Amino acid sequence: MSLPTFLRAVRRLGPLMLCAALAACGGGVSVGLGYTDVDDDHDDKPHGPGPGQPPAETGVFLIAGGLCPQCGGSQDGSGSNARFDGPEGIVAAPDGNLYVAETNSATIRKVSPQGVAVTLAGSTGAIGSQDGAGSSARFNTPTRLEVDAGGNLYVTDTGNSTIRQVSAAGAVTTLAGAAGQCGSLDGNAGAARFCSPQGITLDRQGNLYVADTLNHTIRRIDRANNVTTIAGVAGACGSNDGRGNAARFCEPQDIEVDEDGWLYVADTANSTIREISPSGEVRTLAGAPGQCGSADGAVAAARFCRSAGLTIDGAGNLFVADTGNGTVRRIGTNGSVGTVIGVAGSQNNVLGPLPGGLNAPRGIAVLGAGTLVATTQHLVLKLVPR
Repeated sequence: MSLPTFLRAVRRLGPLMLCAALAACGGGVSVGLGYTDVDDDHDDKPHGPGPGQPPAETGVFLIAGGLCPQCGGSQDGSGSNARFDGPEGIVAAPDGNLYVAETNSATIRKVSPQGVAVTLAGSTGAIGSQDGAGSSARFNTPTRLEVDAGGNLYVTDTGNSTIRQVSAAGAVTTLAGAAGQCGSLDGNAGAARFCSPQGITLDRQGNLYVADTLNHTIRRIDRANNVTTIAGVAGACGSNDGRGNAARFCEPQDIEVDEDGWLYVADTANSTIREISPSGEVRTLAGAPGQCGSADGAVAAARFCRSAGLTIDGAGNLFVADTGNGTVRRIGTNGSVGTVIGVAGSQNNVLGPLPGGLNAPRGIAVLGAGTLVATTQHLVLKLVPR
């Protein structure tokens, strides 16, 4: 999952050598959360082709949701009979199902491998912050999801400024923050405060990392339930590289961790992809602050536009839901950026052969070997790039 030796070497060369190196290569709180990384970025998902099977046909394919202007709303059902209302975060879980944070309906949905969508937790349109089981629980604009080996989900409940846990059976509890209290306080998870957090990821040691969007910071919730700000400064929107509180972000909306503990951040308002080393050093991996564009090529020359989703596959490729461009981009192991799904500037869902089309993709996850899933307007889609 980690970026290749090439990019590690570029880090050691430093910024003055970056362009030359790229040119040479062609570029309520539970006590003791006890979560364990499901390692969902590896190529061992039940959805992927099995040993000896041919690779999946490339293209964009419907899993669930209605492909029409009137096909919004939230409704359980199978395939094109299901309805989604603002689906965002998506994960592939150990039980073989997909789980989706449905922002506008304030629910968490489950989608089977056969495309059958049901509501796991929350009640459609019932906004609140109540803990409880299944439909008795309440959320407020849930945005992103992570899953552990036990099938527990971790949800950024953005409108409540809290981090929630949903058990495999659908029981919801509040892990960190306090509903309706936007703040930036570190400390024990019950006393800590967040402000409209969005991205969330889980490392191999059981630490949760949160892109605390309106604080412009990256936070960590460790296994002892302590919350720490590891990069950025609350309330300070910027784009500076540096260590810890010398770094700046601007409305980061997603975060992903690799097997070596490197964090990758969709720094959405900057239109850049950032990385944070295990020692806390922040640098801009791809894109340029304030330059919304769609240029492919070496990471130093590439441009993104308000990217909002990230995932890493088992080969070490970083995939980006490039929301403002309506595309999926790949930052490959050769240090280059390419558009693999969609056409920049064309915000339309187009099923079928590549390049296909996507309408403001936001959630993205690895489904199996060579296969991704993504959320777009009203839809859950399977993506098979070349």
